[in-house]
Amino acid sequence: MPANSPDDSPADSPDHAPDHVPDHTPGSLAWARRLQLGEHTVNVRGTVPAGRQPILLVHGIGMSGEYFFPFAEVLAPEYDVYAVDLPGYGTTPKPERVLTLPELGDVLAEVIETLGLKAPVVVGHSMGCQVVAQALSGHPEMAAGYVLIGPTVDPDASSLLALAWRLARDTFIEPVSTNIVVARNYLRMGPVRYLRTARSMVADRLDASIVRCDLPGLIVRGERDPIASRAWIQQLARLAPDAGPAEIPGGPHAVQHNRPRQLAAACAPFLASVTRSAQP
Repeated sequence: MPANSPDDSPADSPDHAPDHVPDHTPGSLAWARRLQLGEHTVNVRGTVPAGRQPILLVHGIGMSGEYFFPFAEVLAPEYDVYAVDLPGYGTTPKPERVLTLPELGDVLAEVIETLGLKAPVVVGHSMGCQVVAQALSGHPEMAAGYVLIGPTVDPDASSLLALAWRLARDTFIEPVSTNIVVARNYLRMGPVRYLRTARSMVADRLDASIVRCDLPGLIVRGERDPIASRAWIQQLARLAPDAGPAEIPGGPHAVQHNRPRQLAAACAPFLASVTRSAQP
C-alpha cells in the first residue's frame, strides 16, 4: 500500500484522472432479471451468462447497480458479471419497512442461490461491504472470495454526524458525473428511508462479521477516500481470516465508478487466484 499521503499527488494528473464513465447501461450488460424472493424484489443486470467465473456486484446505501456499471463493463470481457438493485434501491419496489443489514445479507444469499451462481466472487462497495460480509459470514461456502471497496463503518467515524461530514468531504473530490449518479439514486430512495438505513448501517459491526468470512478476500480503498481510512482497511485485513489490503492511487470513495480500469487492475491478481481455486 503506498506510503504517501492522499494529497501527495494531484487528482488531475494522468495517473490519477478518472476513467471515462458511461452515462447509460453499457451494452455488455444486456441481460436482466427481476427476482421475487418471498416478499422482496431484486433487480439484476449483467452479461449474458457464458459459463465463466461469476462476479456479483453489491451497491451501498442509497445507490443501485448503476453505480457499478463502469467497473462491470471493464470486467465483462473476461467474467460473467451481475449488478444487483437490492429491495428498495434503484427501481425495485420499496418494502413496507427498511431492511436491516442482516436482512439484506440474507436477501443477497438468496440472490446467489436463485441465480444458481457457482462459487462467485462477491464485490461490495461502501455499505454493500457490510451486506456482503453479513451474507458470507454465515455461508462462506457459497462464494470463491470477496472484494470490499471503501467499506463502512470506520470506527473513527461511527456516528451519523461523523459519517455525514466524511461523505460531504468526498463529494468535493468526486467527479461531477459520479455526483450526478449519487444524487439521482439518493432522490429515488428518499431522505426518511435513507436515514433509517443509515442507523442500521452504523449499528452493524463489519469488524465483527468479517472474522467469520472464512474465504479469500481483498479490501480496497481509494487513496483519497475520506470515508474508509487507510488504518480502517488495514485493521479489517488483519481481522479477516484470509484477506489483504489494496489502494487505488488518487482515488476517492467511488473508485468503481470513476476509476474502473485502475480498480480492475488492482483486483486482477486476486480474481485470477480465486478463479483458479474455484475451478474443479
